[in-house]
Amino acid sequence: MRAIARAADTVLAGLYGLCAILAALCVVAILALVLTSIASRLLGAYVPGLTEGAGYMLGAAGSLGLAHTFRAGGHIRVDLALSALGGAARRGVDLLALAVTAAAITYLAWYLLRLVRLSLRYGDISDRSDALPLWLPQLPIAAGIVVFAVALIHGLVSYAATGRSPVRRQDGNLLVDRDA
Repeated sequence: MRAIARAADTVLAGLYGLCAILAALCVVAILALVLTSIASRLLGAYVPGLTEGAGYMLGAAGSLGLAHTFRAGGHIRVDLALSALGGAARRGVDLLALAVTAAAITYLAWYLLRLVRLSLRYGDISDRSDALPLWLPQLPIAAGIVVFAVALIHGLVSYAATGRSPVRRQDGNLLVDRDA
């Protein structure tokens, strides 16, 4: 059973890392689009869709980076309030917070996937100058939220089973209950 859990951890860590790389590539794409927009304006030319493309990339970068940021401990946590609690109470509050967050993000993921499906079904296109089918920029955003939901559920199950927090501090050490 432990071998399966370790294999799942390895595969999921790879998925979170892949999403982080894709998020970084989206940030590079934003840079390229903004620089192209600046250069084209200086040259007196208009290139349609650059501003919209940068916005689409921003949404993709933000959502694709969520799972990796969660596992790296980059999301805001209320550790000050949690540090006042003892072992079992702290673990219970942590598990409750993870469960509520996982449920909310899973609900959001379901609706985003539904939005992509409906945009594809009805052929929705952007009303901006790029006239891009809307499912194209919606898909990476939905994918990032789905992977974030998986990371939260993965963290919840792992924490419930082992007592080890799924969040790593910035120095790479796991956040572990002192009293556990």
